[in-house]
Amino acid sequence: MSAPPPHPGTIVFVDETTGQEHARPVAQVPEPLRFAPDHSGQLQPVVRVVAKVVGEQRTIREYGESGEMLRSTVQFRARNMP
Repeated sequence: MSAPPPHPGTIVFVDETTGQEHARPVAQVPEPLRFAPDHSGQLQPVVRVVAKVVGEQRTIREYGESGEMLRSTVQFRARNMP
């Protein structure tokens, strides 16, 4: 795999439920979250992260510079186990 392209320097985080957005300098974002593989496996800069919470589920979608969705994660709230 080749080296990833340079990151443009900012990631915009969006709360899809409330519509709130905030930008963070890429230096303030953990390294594993700065890049994600595209459909061919090449690392691309993540420039937009959209999160939506519905009930016990949170969906996080990460997008590249061209608007392509690079990665999607679904999380479920942990419930107390008996």
